Amino acid sequence: MMGMRGGRLESTWREKLPPICPGCSYNLTGIESVRCPECGRAIVWSELRTNARTVYHAMRAVEDVNDLLNVGVYLGAAALVIVVLFYIIGYGVSLARVVGLFMALATIGTSVQAFRVRRFPEWATEWLPQQPNYLKAVALVIGALAIIALAVFLPAR
Repeated sequence: MMGMRGGRLESTWREKLPPICPGCSYNLTGIESVRCPECGRAIVWSELRTNARTVYHAMRAVEDVNDLLNVGVYLGAAALVIVVLFYIIGYGVSLARVVGLFMALATIGTSVQAFRVRRFPEWATEWLPQQPNYLKAVALVIGALAIIALAVFLPAR
């Protein structure tokens, strides 16, 4: 990918994502013009590189978000088992409640990571390896809140 800069061709595009026009989201791969052929906006290659790097690094941070949601499922299940099991056996109930609360909070923390993906520009979401499972994330947050309520409001034994 070459671009004009001060009469000289700019170096080859080496970013992981293609150069995208910030005005119209047109893919500028192969364009040697100083203007977007779609909307006519001036092409500032340094801005496009910064945008591509920023989006790429943000995508790397959340590319495994569905795996993180699975961790949230395990944390939530373990929190529920700890709170209920120790309540049933009547031993270490207070400690189990505290541990369950922290695990439920960790479940919420892993779940909300899925919602970070919505901040990407529309063109960038097509580069994600898979879309986050938002339904699972919402279910995990609701489940974790239920576990917190259970841990807090179970009657004393």
